[in-house]
Amino acid sequence: MAIPGGAFFIFDLFRVNASSMTMPFQRWFYLLASVVTVQSTKAQAVDVVRGPYLQVVTPTSITIRWRTSQPTESRVQFGTFATRLNQEVSDLKAVTDHEVILTNLKPATRYYYAFGSSKTTMNVDPEQHFQTSPKPGSTDPIRIWALGDFGNSSATQLGCRDAIVNATKDRRPDVWLWLGDNAYSNGLEDEFQQHVFGVYQDGFFRNMPFWATPGNHDYGGQIESQAIPYFQICSMPRQGEAGGVPSGSESYYSFDYGNVHFVSLDSYGKMDGGQRIYDTTGRQVDWLKRDLAANKQPWTIVFFHHPPYTKGSHDSDTEELLVNIRQNLLPVLERYNVDLVLGGHSHVYERTYPIVGHYGLADTFDPKHIVVASNSDQPNEYRVNGKKQGIIYIVAGSGGQLGGQESGWPLKAAAYTNNTEGGSMLIDVKDNRLEARWVCTDGVVRDRFSIVKEKQGIR
Repeated sequence: MAIPGGAFFIFDLFRVNASSMTMPFQRWFYLLASVVTVQSTKAQAVDVVRGPYLQVVTPTSITIRWRTSQPTESRVQFGTFATRLNQEVSDLKAVTDHEVILTNLKPATRYYYAFGSSKTTMNVDPEQHFQTSPKPGSTDPIRIWALGDFGNSSATQLGCRDAIVNATKDRRPDVWLWLGDNAYSNGLEDEFQQHVFGVYQDGFFRNMPFWATPGNHDYGGQIESQAIPYFQICSMPRQGEAGGVPSGSESYYSFDYGNVHFVSLDSYGKMDGGQRIYDTTGRQVDWLKRDLAANKQPWTIVFFHHPPYTKGSHDSDTEELLVNIRQNLLPVLERYNVDLVLGGHSHVYERTYPIVGHYGLADTFDPKHIVVASNSDQPNEYRVNGKKQGIIYIVAGSGGQLGGQESGWPLKAAAYTNNTEGGSMLIDVKDNRLEARWVCTDGVVRDRFSIVKEKQGIR
């Protein structure tokens, strides 16, 4: 006898002869079988509720993550042709947060992938692909997208997203940098889900690896704890697996992408013993010194949330954390010839000249702090031909949040400022030339600059 809902399975399992039952018991058993079968069917329905998203890309490996509604094992199939996914990695442990590392890949190579479990059909989505990074030192072109203070589902965030899609039709970004305050207002799970994954899942997460730094809103007031969603969601390199000196922490780390060395610092959290980013004998800065000293790449980009120079929605003259960063951390960055420092926190856009030695209040800035001047023919091109090159500091904190100014706006050390337009940074590096542009929500590029390193000036 056929029982709706798949009761054949139940009857076969218990070897029950329904015709021998009395009518009341038969009805009771049919009802029980239907309930159990429906519950079993529901338990087998597995939905992907987050992802896939890509982490820790290297020349020979990548991490693929996703989340499911029910625990399942993990399986990824991949290959260099979308029609031939001839390699597979699986993990039999049943989990809801899946993390699969693919290894033995070829550098600078596009791979296609499908993900799921042994019980799911692995359908190929043409958007599901990734590119391994080039070998360290490679002069292949690199495109970087950076934005801060973005995760709020505002019109500004959506405008920045759409403007970047249009601006990168010729070439998609290789490196996506999150500059902190990634999910408003408290970095909660549902805030990341709604304001980050809900905004960028299509067209970004499936094929664009991101590298993050935490902001104060990501910590949600838990300054001494890493038991926060940010560290559960983001997989960052701890053991130098992407290049650089191992940090032993996902709070701060480094990686190489071609001929660019990237360093992510935690400007808000407290380390062991209460040490922070400006404690120059602390664990984070000690690692930073060793990492920068070991760096062999000609370009160095450092990113952390809290800016040493700003007069936007925050004031680097009056906020103790920003003052301490400027006075204590910047000499370290200058010593090792960092090229760019990217940050957020202040919900504006500010770009300084290439400067060195300016540790005081904003009004003490003097043109003598400008190490490399541009020429009249190309006013935003800086040519570097020596060891002492200066650092350009960028506040790109209007990726979602927008506006504000403190006394002293615009910043005296700034070559360009804007507190009325939302936008994000596109940076192209090719060999000894770096070109950067600030792309606003309406698609207009309102600031651009370039750095050219003469060959004898390259590390």
